[in-house]
Amino acid sequence: MEPVENLEVRMCTKHDKLLELFCKTDQMCVCMLCTYSDHKTHDVVPLKEEYEGKKAELWKTEAEIQQMIQKRRLKIEEIKQSVELSKEGADREIADGVQVFTALKESVERSQAELIHTIKEKQRKTEKQAEGFIKELEQEISELKKRSSEVKKFSQSEDHLHLLQSFPSLNAAPPTKNWTEVSVRSTFI
Repeated sequence: MEPVENLEVRMCTKHDKLLELFCKTDQMCVCMLCTYSDHKTHDVVPLKEEYEGKKAELWKTEAEIQQMIQKRRLKIEEIKQSVELSKEGADREIADGVQVFTALKESVERSQAELIHTIKEKQRKTEKQAEGFIKELEQEISELKKRSSEVKKFSQSEDHLHLLQSFPSLNAAPPTKNWTEVSVRSTFI
């Protein structure tokens, strides 16, 4: 055996002998004298034999741990790749969404422009119609004022014959339109 430090931890505390055996039953190191007393019927093997077995188990455990580490590294890569694919998908979705909303916005703006144009066109027609009515009414007012002047002039006349001869044409109202049913309706009220 090679020289070692702390020789006292390698000694049996009960028999003060070197621990050179391993009791498989109690899972502990024992000395030769222990096999004749407390560990008499137990399964005991040389320390080196148990050491080789345990060492092989540790190597197996180490291999399993390394395999677990590798699996986890692969899982990390898989997750990173999934995140990257998700990001690419999200970017595509955003681009598609922006395209759809841009088209929708343009369509709404076109519809708004058409609506404004239609409303302005209706208003322009209403104003044009009103202008025509006002022109006709002003024309009739002008004719009525002219008739009013003639009526006043003849009513102050002293010429009996002329008044009586002109009376039928002066007494009748000049031809005018019936405006009671005429109106300009706003389409916006």
